Amino acid sequence: MVNEIIAIGRINIDMVMYVDTLPGRVQHVVSDKGHISFGGSAANFAVESSLLGVKTGLVSCIGDDIYGEMVLKQLSKFGVDTSNVLVLGKQATGLFFMARHPTDGNIVVANPGANRFLEKHVLDEEYVARASSVHVAGGFPMMTSRALEIASTNGMIFSIDPGHAADTVDFSKILPGTDLLFVNQYELKKYFKIGLSEKALKAFAKGFPGIVIVKTGSKGAIATDGFEYHTSDIFEVPVVDTVGAGDAFAAGFLTAWTRSERIAQALHFANAVAALEITKSGAQTGPTLDETANLLAKHGVSIEPILRSFRKGKGKRRYRRN
Repeated sequence: MVNEIIAIGRINIDMVMYVDTLPGRVQHVVSDKGHISFGGSAANFAVESSLLGVKTGLVSCIGDDIYGEMVLKQLSKFGVDTSNVLVLGKQATGLFFMARHPTDGNIVVANPGANRFLEKHVLDEEYVARASSVHVAGGFPMMTSRALEIASTNGMIFSIDPGHAADTVDFSKILPGTDLLFVNQYELKKYFKIGLSEKALKAFAKGFPGIVIVKTGSKGAIATDGFEYHTSDIFEVPVVDTVGAGDAFAAGFLTAWTRSERIAQALHFANAVAALEITKSGAQTGPTLDETANLLAKHGVSIEPILRSFRKGKGKRRYRRN
């Protein structure tokens, strides 16, 4: 199987509980609403990419346990290529727990499990290089460097969404080869000491050859390559569960941009994908291409170049960096 995109990063089992009071020390609280679902940033990205009609492979690690078995079945159901997901004996599949409060924030507890071995995963260069894009989700310094090397050598698009725990990633070495950088406002400040002003973002984006895409939650999103500067407001939808929205957004942007190379169109497309993702519980319940197109059409946004690329079977395309 030849994939268009290879996603690299975590697979988790997610448990999300909605609470009226965040528990303190030795405190027991009751939740009236919650769910257990499949998650992990890279897995979420891969599922959404596949739902949009893009052939996607996943590089990750799971435990040799019942959760790992369930994960593989789930991913296969969505058409994700799991041939490079390592099943590790005597290890547990990653677990992610979140207690969510409507105004006071969240409590998060994560057990990486088999995910901690991803840095020791030997990337199959031939497998990765057959794709046209590689997307790294999470802070994995060695894996990121190796993925970037393969992408640069083979003329691939390199995309990264470092997340909250990427302090050990040397961005001074990664950014010169980055085509798409996804961050939220917190990560932008944490890793790059940059605020949200148009001037600061343009100056930052001019420092590397790609595009910086900032996810700003309820305020929408921003994207700039240092010259063009675009914003996209959120699409008003009933919010059920926001876990996984950022991963779905990244999958949407990469899908659209590699087909149209229009930043504004890719940004609107990504926002629509994220909007439809949050209308259902779970991090892997995002929209198909047709559902995304329908939402955009209702708001007067045409994505004909993207739809045309699918009709013509132009899923695998390579681009030169600027």
